[in-house]
Amino acid sequence: MRIGICDDEKYARLEVRRLCELYFGEHKTEHNYIEFESGEAVLAYSTKQNSDPIDLLFLDVEMNGLDGIRLKEQLLRQRVIERIVFVTSHKDKVFDAFGQKTIGFIPKPPAYERVEKMLTIVREEKRENVELVFIGYNGKEQSIRLNDIVYFKASGSYTEIYSYASDMTRMEYFVISKKIGEVEQSMEDYSVLRVHKSFLVNLANVVSVGEVIKVRNSEEEIPIGRKYKEQVREAYASYISDKVRKRI
Repeated sequence: MRIGICDDEKYARLEVRRLCELYFGEHKTEHNYIEFESGEAVLAYSTKQNSDPIDLLFLDVEMNGLDGIRLKEQLLRQRVIERIVFVTSHKDKVFDAFGQKTIGFIPKPPAYERVEKMLTIVREEKRENVELVFIGYNGKEQSIRLNDIVYFKASGSYTEIYSYASDMTRMEYFVISKKIGEVEQSMEDYSVLRVHKSFLVNLANVVSVGEVIKVRNSEEEIPIGRKYKEQVREAYASYISDKVRKRI
């Protein structure tokens, strides 16, 4: 597990790291750290080509220059920072800090129990983000993480799999020689839902369900078949409720 710690005060970074070490010592989890003295340093790291992904960034809200709230907005469309937990003494900033990558808040000075909870959430979510292997229509294997998949689209006797490109700003796809009904059966253990006769959607990347489905980091809209509307709304509400429950 790779941990990022961003705070413009060194003692605050050291304290978060100390609490993380208590957790990793107890759970024997392989880990490393990247420390940042400013929001600008995090932004530079996240936009640098080939930067290693950070599973969880402990982020201070109030910093000189680029603060945590504004930084969070700039990280939403980038893959490098997977999740954020805000460490702050400013409770009035909590609602501003909510976001798709935000998994929680820790008041300053941080307590071990809160750090432990955040790291446990990350460990469990990483375990759920399995690597899937598909055989392309050309016979070559294609490996992809579950959370990178956005949707599946029927194309006759084939299925197109759309996933995020490495920079998270666009989608790419590859084709497998399976009908979408076969793909649906193979994905029934995951958060993938049939929403239309021609579409399966990964609920992990859905941001809203209305007359159409909107997914993160894209203007693309996925149709919902008439007979699937109620099922899709209920499934998405249940998925979000379960996600929130696990993070509380």
